[in-house]
Amino acid sequence: MKGDNSIYEKGLINMTKEGIIKRISIDASGTPDKFKHHTTEILDLLIEKLLELHKLELDVFDRSQKLKNPNEPNQVQPGEDELWEEYRNHRRLITATICLNPDARGSSMFGKPTKYEYLTYSDTKISFTMKSADRAVVEVNYEYGIKKKDQFVFTKVNESWKLATKKYGFQNEAKWYKDEL
Repeated sequence: MKGDNSIYEKGLINMTKEGIIKRISIDASGTPDKFKHHTTEILDLLIEKLLELHKLELDVFDRSQKLKNPNEPNQVQPGEDELWEEYRNHRRLITATICLNPDARGSSMFGKPTKYEYLTYSDTKISFTMKSADRAVVEVNYEYGIKKKDQFVFTKVNESWKLATKKYGFQNEAKWYKDEL
């Protein structure tokens, strides 16, 4: 990212997907042994893209804050529309490589905390479940004020994994709500 001198670049937090995978608790006990080799393949893909989205949101949020005029905090500032367009275009490039439906609208928000900042939380837990050769489910449980969860359902298309659906929910509920990457 342009001008990224964040805590991640300074090395205060290991934001490589390898570092995150080593640190986060991953449970693949619901996956038969014949499919466990897909755990790393799918989690690498997912975490890499979530980190890209996380870093993009951090960058755009910081740049957005610099555009703010304290005398007119609720007014659109010069350069803000262009920043939003850049954000949408860059986001589309990231999600197009992973999503089954690359034309999906996706998140239109950025801020702090970012949508996938939970990758930096020490108590984040991931469960990987795969019971057939062409479908895998990744659930991420985390807490930021309240206990939440994200669900990513992957399907195999032409020998590559694509994100078919994304949902979110609350850990004390069985219900899932439709979401966008």
